[in-house]
Amino acid sequence: MSKGKPQGVNEFPLTEVTARKIVNDLAENHTGRIIWSRHVKERMIERGVTAGQILTLLKSKRSVFREGPYEEPNGNWKFNLKGMAAGKVIEPHRCVKKSS
Repeated sequence: MSKGKPQGVNEFPLTEVTARKIVNDLAENHTGRIIWSRHVKERMIERGVTAGQILTLLKSKRSVFREGPYEEPNGNWKFNLKGMAAGKVIEPHRCVKKSS
């Protein structure tokens, strides 16, 4: 994708290939657009995982889709990735919100 504004997607259903491109682009070029919810921060502390490790997972082309992507009733897309970062297996749950 690009270092400018994140690209929109006009694809239904969202494929793993496209979801990976979106996540890789956000983690590589648009980290300011990633919002860590309170729930995510709590789980990171609980599991001893850093934001850097999650970003590494999101940037990785070797991470594996364990679930999804699928659309939720509210229009957001949800999927689950699993991968390695700093020698640790990381499996965060992720949502891609629909653009307004």
